[in-house]
Amino acid sequence: MAPGSVPSKVFDYISKREYVTLDDIVDELNVSRVTAKNYLSRLESLDVVKRIGRGIYQIGGGETAEVELNPRVMKLTETLRNRFQFADLVTWSLSMLSDYSHYAIGKDLMFVEAEKTLSKSVRDYLLEKGYNPILGPDKRDYREYTNHPGELVFILERRERYAVKGYTPYPEKVWVDTYFLVTRKGLSFSPGELGVIFANMLRAEGVNFNRLRRYAQRRGIGNEVVLFLYGIRGLYPNQLPEEALGVRVEALRVIEEMVEAAAE
Repeated sequence: MAPGSVPSKVFDYISKREYVTLDDIVDELNVSRVTAKNYLSRLESLDVVKRIGRGIYQIGGGETAEVELNPRVMKLTETLRNRFQFADLVTWSLSMLSDYSHYAIGKDLMFVEAEKTLSKSVRDYLLEKGYNPILGPDKRDYREYTNHPGELVFILERRERYAVKGYTPYPEKVWVDTYFLVTRKGLSFSPGELGVIFANMLRAEGVNFNRLRRYAQRRGIGNEVVLFLYGIRGLYPNQLPEEALGVRVEALRVIEEMVEAAAE
C-alpha cells in the first residue's frame, strides 16, 4: 500500500477503538460507503483491521506472535480454575517470552492478576496448595525474586482485562507488563533481552501494534513504547510500517526531517 493512501484521520479514528463498522466510518468521517469500504479493505491488507462480520472489523488485524505456558504455569492455572471457576483471573510468567529470548530465562516468575476483593483469597488458597504467594510484591521482591524459595507467585491486584484471552494474556501484554515491571518496579530482567525478544517476535509471527500501543497507553507508558518503535523502525522497515507507530504519517516525516537536520 502506498504511503498516504489511507488518510491519517482514519488511523487516528480507529486507534481509539477496539471495533469499527462500515457505518462508523461513513458517519463519523463523513465519507461515502464506497470510500469507507476502500479504506477498510486497504487497512485489512495491512493487517491493521480484521473482518469479523458483515461490515464489522476488529482493530488489530490477524495473528501475532505465539506464546506458550510451561507445565508449571499450566498447573497453576488449573489449580486456580478448580477453586475460582467464575473469577476474572489472569495467569502468566516471564517464561512466556523464552521462545524469543537469546537464552533460557533462569528462574521463572509467575503472576496472578486478581481483583482486590479476591486477592487475599487467592493468596490463602495458593499457600494451602504449597505455593509461595506474595500479595502486592514490593521493589525488593522484584529485584531479588530469584532468591525466594519454592514455587513463587506474585499476586497483583488489577482489574485490567484488555489483551487477555481466557486466563492467558496475549504476547503484547506480557511484553508491555515486563517492560513496566523493569522500569517501575526494578524487576531483575535485562532491558537488552527485552529488545531482542521484541525483535524476534517481529521476525517470527509478528506483533499486533494496535494492541501493543493501546495496552501500553492503559499502563501509562504509551509514549515510551512509541519512542521504542520509532527507534527501531529503521532496523525492521518491512515488519514495522509507518502506521505501526500510531502517529500521523505527515507528522512522522516532519519529525524525521527535523532529526536529520539536527544531526548535521
